[in-house]
Amino acid sequence: MSRIREGDLYRIVTVYGKTFELYYGYYDEIERAGKHTEPIPIYPDLIRYPLYTEDGSPFVTEMQDICSHFLGREGEESCLACRHFEKGDELIGICKCEKRKRDSQQSMCASSKAV
Repeated sequence: MSRIREGDLYRIVTVYGKTFELYYGYYDEIERAGKHTEPIPIYPDLIRYPLYTEDGSPFVTEMQDICSHFLGREGEESCLACRHFEKGDELIGICKCEKRKRDSQQSMCASSKAV
């Protein structure tokens, strides 16, 4: 069995009409410096580089920190625990909060600039 290397393709997933290529890597230099640390699947930074569905719903990851519109139990600290979160595939979903939606024209522009 070959060893996983940084930059290797982990998986290609399509979530709510958007295709994401997920690669192995590290989130920070501390992880990379570990002698026995294997690369892990890296998910898109959807806070820094937001993407939207055609209807304007923002894509989010399950592990994203909660926003000001969070509806869930106190003490929870990820989108997965929010009632607005709609699960997609491979830890990526969408936020169905109406206050976070973009209008369709903005959504198409943001999506066309996606990585």
